[in-house]
Amino acid sequence: MYRINPFVCIYERNNIKALFNTLNLKTLYVSQEIYEKMLIEPASQILEENFIVPPDFNSLEYFRENTPQQKDNNISVAYFMLTSICNFKCKYCFVESRIEKNDGSFMSKEIAEKGIQLLKRNVDKKYATTIIFYGGEPFLNFDVMKYIIQRTKELEMNVKFNAVSNGSIINTEIINLIKKNNIDIGISIDGLKNTNDEMRIDNNNEGTFNKIISTISTLSQNGVNFGISCTISKHNMEKIDEIITLLEEHNIKGMGYNLPAENDNIVISENEMRVIARNLLKAEDIIFEKRIYEDRVINRRLKSFVEKTKWIKDCGGYGHQIAITPKGQVGICHGLWPDEINKKNNIYYDLDVNYENKIIEHPIWKEWFNRTPFNMPQCWNCEAISLCGGGCAQKPFLRTGSIWNIDTDICILMKEVVPWIIWKFFDVKAKPEFNKYF
Repeated sequence: MYRINPFVCIYERNNIKALFNTLNLKTLYVSQEIYEKMLIEPASQILEENFIVPPDFNSLEYFRENTPQQKDNNISVAYFMLTSICNFKCKYCFVESRIEKNDGSFMSKEIAEKGIQLLKRNVDKKYATTIIFYGGEPFLNFDVMKYIIQRTKELEMNVKFNAVSNGSIINTEIINLIKKNNIDIGISIDGLKNTNDEMRIDNNNEGTFNKIISTISTLSQNGVNFGISCTISKHNMEKIDEIITLLEEHNIKGMGYNLPAENDNIVISENEMRVIARNLLKAEDIIFEKRIYEDRVINRRLKSFVEKTKWIKDCGGYGHQIAITPKGQVGICHGLWPDEINKKNNIYYDLDVNYENKIIEHPIWKEWFNRTPFNMPQCWNCEAISLCGGGCAQKPFLRTGSIWNIDTDICILMKEVVPWIIWKFFDVKAKPEFNKYF
C-alpha cells in the first residue's frame, strides 16, 4: 500500500490539494478526486518525484540524500560599527537598550586600519565581501567611513559597501561619497508620521518622520539608489502596509521588513507575532502585485521556492560574518553587541582586531557555521525546513542561552509563509496548466 511521503505536507483550498515536498521544494496540485485515485494507483512520475512512496521507504536515508552540502566557509560580511552614538533613541533599539550609557565611543582610524587588515587576512579575494557601516548612526563617524573606503581600494580588496542609517544627517558630501562608491543605503522608517514617530524619536523626544522624509526626497532628487528598512513592532503591527504608501510616493523600488527586536522595553508575545505574520503577508500581497523588491519573504523565500534552491541560512552570522566594535572587539553577531550576557560569559566578543589566526577556524565560528535547520532535529519535520534558514540565532541565545534552540518568531512566520507561497505560485503560474486537466 502506498503512502504519502512523510516529508510531504498537504494544503487544501477550494477542493484543490497542494502536495508540498519540504525537502526538494516541489509541489503537486491535484483535485480531490485525483488525489484519492493516486493513493491507490499512483502515476510513475508521482512515484519518481517521491510525493507518494512505498511501504519500505527509508525516511532517514531520503533526508540525508536531500540535506544540502554547505558551501565553502568564508567571511563574506564585515560589520564596521563606527560608533555607539546615535542622535535618535528609538524605543525598540537593541543597541540603545543594552549599551553602557557612558560608552559613547567612536571607532578610530587606527582601529579601522586593524579591522581592515583583519578582514584582508580572512577573506578569499575571489569572493566579494560586503562591508556594512553600522552603529549607532554610522554617518556620525564619516571621516572613518571615508578612510575605510579609501584603504580597501588602496589594498585592492574585493569589497562592496552598505550603510544602515536613520537618515538624519545626509548632506552633499555624503551623497557624493555614496554615489562615487556605489554604497547601498538602507534608510529606516516604520510607516506614516504618527506610526513612525511613536517609536522612532530623536534625543529631544521629537518625532523623526519629517526629517527622514526630507532625506528620502534629497536622495531621490540626487539619483541615489537606496531602499527602505521597516522594523515591525507593536506600534505598527496592525499597519504594516503603511510603508507601501511611502514607497509609491517616492518611487522607491526596494525595501525590507525587519522582524521585531526585543529589549527591556519591548517584548513580543507569540500571539502578537502571529498577528504580525498575518498582517505582513497581507502587505506582501500588495507588494507582489506592485512588483516592489522586498527582501524578507519575496526575495528570500518565494524566490527560493520558485528556483527550487534551499534557503538554508538566513544570516551571514552563521559562520560568514565578523562584527568589529568601535573599541576593536570582534564578534560574530552585530545583534549581540553590546550585551550583558556576553560580558558575563566573555564568549561572543572575546577576540579583537589583532587576532592572527583564521577566524573561520575559531570554535564559535565553526559552531555558528553549522547552525542550519538540517542540523537541528527539532526542525526536521517542519514544512519550512528548506525555506526558513534558521531565522536569527541571537534570539534563542538571549532567551534560552543556546543558539541551538529555535527562533520561535521565524517559526510562527514561516508557518504562515509556506502556504502563502504555495498558493501564490498556484495562482500566478500553475493555475492555467491545472485548469487544462481538472
